[in-house]
Amino acid sequence: MKVQSLLSLLLLCLLYFHPTLSGGYILPEYRALLSVKSSITHDPFSALSTWNASTSHCNWKGITCHPSSRRVIALDLSNLLLSGTLSSDLSNLRFLSELSVAGNDLSGAIPAELSSLSALRVLDLSYNRFNGTFPSQLSLLKNLQVLDLSGNYMIGDLPLAVTQMPNLRHLNLGENSFSGRITSQFGQWKFLEYLDVSYNDLEGPIPQEIGNLTNLRELYIGGYTSMYCGIPSEIGNLSELVSFRANSCNLSGEIPAWFAELKNLRLLQLSDNKLHGAIPEFIADMPELEKLYLWENNFSGIIPQRLGRNGKLQVLILSSNNLTGTLPPDMCFGNQLEILSTRENLLVGPIPDALGRCESLSRIVMEHNFLNGSIPRDLFGLPNLTYVMLQNNRLTGKFPIFSRNDSKLGILDISDNKVHGEVPSWIWRLPYLVILNLSHNCLETLDENLNSPNTSQSSLKMIDLQSNQLQGQLSTLPLHFLYTSQMALLELTFFSVSRNKFDGAIPTSLCNATTLNVLDLSHNHLTGMIPQCLIEMSGVLSVMGNNLTGVIPDSFPFNCNLEILVLNGNQLEGELPKSLDRCNATLGVLDIGNNLIQDTFPCYLKNIDTLRVLILRSNQFHGSINCLDANTTWSKLQILDLASNHFVGKFPICYFSSWKAMMGTEKEMESKGGSDHIVADSFSQDSFSLAYQIRVNLTLKGQDLEFEKILTIITSLDLSCNSFDGDIPKEIGEFKVLYALNLSHNAFTGQIPQALVNLRALESLDLSSNKLIGEIPLQLADCLTFLSTLNLSFNQLVGKIPQIRQFATFSESSFEGNIGLCDFPMKEKCIHEELGPSAPPYSVNSIDWDFLSVELGFVFGLGIFIGPLIFWTRWRKRYYKHVDDIVFKMFPRTYIRIENYRSGVHKNEGRQARKNQGGR
Repeated sequence: MKVQSLLSLLLLCLLYFHPTLSGGYILPEYRALLSVKSSITHDPFSALSTWNASTSHCNWKGITCHPSSRRVIALDLSNLLLSGTLSSDLSNLRFLSELSVAGNDLSGAIPAELSSLSALRVLDLSYNRFNGTFPSQLSLLKNLQVLDLSGNYMIGDLPLAVTQMPNLRHLNLGENSFSGRITSQFGQWKFLEYLDVSYNDLEGPIPQEIGNLTNLRELYIGGYTSMYCGIPSEIGNLSELVSFRANSCNLSGEIPAWFAELKNLRLLQLSDNKLHGAIPEFIADMPELEKLYLWENNFSGIIPQRLGRNGKLQVLILSSNNLTGTLPPDMCFGNQLEILSTRENLLVGPIPDALGRCESLSRIVMEHNFLNGSIPRDLFGLPNLTYVMLQNNRLTGKFPIFSRNDSKLGILDISDNKVHGEVPSWIWRLPYLVILNLSHNCLETLDENLNSPNTSQSSLKMIDLQSNQLQGQLSTLPLHFLYTSQMALLELTFFSVSRNKFDGAIPTSLCNATTLNVLDLSHNHLTGMIPQCLIEMSGVLSVMGNNLTGVIPDSFPFNCNLEILVLNGNQLEGELPKSLDRCNATLGVLDIGNNLIQDTFPCYLKNIDTLRVLILRSNQFHGSINCLDANTTWSKLQILDLASNHFVGKFPICYFSSWKAMMGTEKEMESKGGSDHIVADSFSQDSFSLAYQIRVNLTLKGQDLEFEKILTIITSLDLSCNSFDGDIPKEIGEFKVLYALNLSHNAFTGQIPQALVNLRALESLDLSSNKLIGEIPLQLADCLTFLSTLNLSFNQLVGKIPQIRQFATFSESSFEGNIGLCDFPMKEKCIHEELGPSAPPYSVNSIDWDFLSVELGFVFGLGIFIGPLIFWTRWRKRYYKHVDDIVFKMFPRTYIRIENYRSGVHKNEGRQARKNQGGR
């Protein structure tokens, strides 16, 4: 009996382990699982730490065993951030029904050995880094019901092997790199309820056989990258369909009528296509519709006014179309609406009052329309509202006064409207409010209770109140919440009250805001001195356009992180602080123009490689600039403005081979057109990407202008109104992407350099009021095709004005004060120095006496009166010299024309005389 039992046990072992008797070598399940663990190279959460031989594998994390047979029937390792590969030894788990490794970082090929898992019902490999083609052997998984490969790097044609899995109910191949077409075989499943092939590299239309999937409830076919995806009308037969997405696949035309047959549709996503026409009324009549995404199309006409009346609408996104008319009144009829976005349309009329009672509303995004009327009184007090974007409309009325202590509002932007009245104190008490933008409105006063203790609980990170009509002193603002210690990680980083009517001194309490990144107090009526502590801040400091006095504190710290310093338009005096050189790792914009600074050129700035804008204009800088040499490292400099100072001597531009931002490349030159110029890297911003708009005052095209986004459009060199002398350096021709060049009102001599023809991006050129001589280079007119402003007036230029391209459009004021220039637009016609062989011989009768004036006749009459004197040679010479002087002073252009004519006649007479002599 014992021997028989032993033989039976031996036979079982042979059947289990011998490859020829059992059909292949089979690992025990726990060993197969340990092989799976060994293929994992990184386990950040130690999720597989329990996988060891000391315990039963049925107790390991992620393992589910059958309660009686103790066989592994499910393996779930999803969302553990595991790295490594998927072991082929999984094929030894012969009773495995469910396998999920979704949401990890596994890579490599999908093991073809998984095809032996005949009991597998669920295979979820989504959101990993699996690559290669789909193993065709997996078509043997005839019992598979769920296959999810989404979010990987699979390639090759969309696999036909999946069409041989007859029991599939859920198939997701989306977000891979599959190519080819969806074939007709994809319409043969009997039980399929979910199909997603979106965001691949597929092409061609959807086959009409998709209409045979009568059990289909969810269909996602969007995100084609190359070709039109084409939706067949047979999809209208899918009566069970509840979700349909066909976004981003070049759909055009109008929404087809067969969509009206989809009575059970809850989600319709047709965004980012080329659909046009009106949104059909039947969309509003879909009884089950909950989510409608139609953004980024060309829809026009009005929004169906019945939209939302089914009482089930949750999400409505119609942004970036051409919709007109008013907002539907019943979008929140069932109090289910959570997200409403109609931004960038042409909508008019008021915001429906019903939205102020929509307690389900979480996000409202309606910026860039033409909405008018008042903001609903209770809108900002909705209990679930977190995000409000109403900027760039025509909203009026007073700021809503309602608030609630449990508000969840985090972002509030109503900028660029016409809201007026008082800024209420409740704004500063909202516990979750991070971004507040009330700029560009008509707000006038601040609530008297702004400085109540509750405001210290604020989480504000951005406050933008610029361009209103707020007045009073800055100390009336609740500045104490800027430096609250309880919210250290969320302290304010952006604070702007620019372009208001605040007066008084800059409050020293701002100095306690140690994490303040941007402080813009520009264009107010502030007085007094700049607090020393503000000089020590990092990021951006702008106090432009105030009435500040005193000296700039010489207290820039050794670890200076200042990026932008704008002090333009005050009454600051003294010298420029030498401690500015401590900002040599970060300083990008330095603008101290229009002050009373008395100093020599700040040579210590020459080694700040981060410098992009340097404006010293309209101060009292003096002396020569001889410290800028080959060691100057202004590789990023785009704007240099030294105008209206007292600089003298030669400008050492010959050393500026490091000014790469003005030189550009050939590719940049070819792309220049209009006002698109160097796109500079943006300055560092915080996590909210608070794009501070750098404003710089420049004199361009004869006007004082303030520019925003200056570093994306302008490259400028302005040395005007100084006493620079010598020739204009030819090296300036290397600045090939220069937008504006102003060398006017100096003492430059010599000719206009031919090298200027290389400045093909130039739009403004001013060389007026110098001592330039010679002719205007013809190539200058031929090459500067973007030139819109030219001023060469009040020099000593001569010759014919070029009549090609832009030069033919400039007025006389561009050339006046050059007595030797002629032809259009000047009134004087050019007389050539050589008249040619057919010119008549000189005679008294050939002189054009129309050139002479009444004054000249008076002088000659006087000459007749003293006629006897002309017989004495000395007096005769003095007399005619006196006549020439008078003519030149009174009529310089006429004098030059006469002289040119006389010279031509004398040359012609000389040639004729030589011919006569040669004939003899």
